[in-house]
Amino acid sequence: MVNKITVALAGLGSRGKDTYAKAAKIHPDKIEIVAIADVNPKKVEMVAEEYHIPKERCYTSAEEMLKEEKLADVMFITTQDRQHVAQAIPALKKGYHLLLEKPISPDLDECREIVKVAKECDRKVVVCHVLRYTPVFRKVKEILDSGVIGDIVSIMRPKM
Repeated sequence: MVNKITVALAGLGSRGKDTYAKAAKIHPDKIEIVAIADVNPKKVEMVAEEYHIPKERCYTSAEEMLKEEKLADVMFITTQDRQHVAQAIPALKKGYHLLLEKPISPDLDECREIVKVAKECDRKVVVCHVLRYTPVFRKVKEILDSGVIGDIVSIMRPKM
């Protein structure tokens, strides 16, 4: 029997609230959200009610939540891209394993720093690339797998 994993959820946007949090409803015997943080108080109130989070475990930001002692086994960081590193490093140092929304950081050195800190703290960092499961990408995969456009020999990403 697997122990229930507890989660501190930082960021209540579409990924945090509408995608990852739902895992707690689908698998209540395996995952429980025990703390939440977001800059939008209405989202915090709504998610707290939906997932039965007590007020003392509701925070106005990930930074506020990270001032507390470790609250859960794992922290899901689904905040804005430029906030990830500044939230992930203190979370790792507090002992959280991380589910980190992509991108880890747009800066390669910051990505390396997270890897370094995770190794030093013996913590796991899982990076989610959830767009691969959205309807548009599932349809693209279906078309590619069908062979209707022929064999895929190579794919090149356009320069931005």
